[in-house]
Amino acid sequence: FPPGLVEMTMAALQDVDEELPLQTFYRFGGVLFDQVDERRKALFYFEYPELVLQVHGQCDEVDVEGRQELVERLGRMKERVKTVAQVFKGLARRGLEPKAQVEFVAYDAEAAAAAARPKVHASFATRMNSATMQSVTHEVYAAGCEWTTDHTQTEAWFEEWSRKAEEAGFLLVLFTPEYKNRYSEALEREADKIRQVCAT
Repeated sequence: FPPGLVEMTMAALQDVDEELPLQTFYRFGGVLFDQVDERRKALFYFEYPELVLQVHGQCDEVDVEGRQELVERLGRMKERVKTVAQVFKGLARRGLEPKAQVEFVAYDAEAAAAAARPKVHASFATRMNSATMQSVTHEVYAAGCEWTTDHTQTEAWFEEWSRKAEEAGFLLVLFTPEYKNRYSEALEREADKIRQVCAT
């Protein structure tokens, strides 16, 4: 980015809205929100590596007045960003025009949160101690992760297990006494798959 562009934009937006003060800032953006009602918020960030400033607002989908308020708030943010953009010659300043369209999209917060959680997949002996399994899954959920090992045992179980292994952020091998004493063909296939995933 041009030197000073990000810093000047953050400085211009940190007090753009008296009702939504800047609460959190990052290397390339920040979050403005109302401490009383945190659902009222705005997010701005530079999209890297392209030089694009994304500005997002949030309101309830059926809130017509909220949408109008959102447009007005974004308008004030655009005016501040425009003053910064004028300092840097050669920038393609698209989307800052007064009549530039505001895009509304439905946002499923629960689905987005679930998608953001790291997935944890595991290989273990089917007859392992249930208390041990409960302890492991408890720690996985406590860490904010998603446990993906549960699935129905069908003829296509290995394809399903392998798909989840490839999608996982973490792969565990529960090397319990049951695992060591009952090392089956199924566990060997899972071990081979884990080695394959980790090698790529």
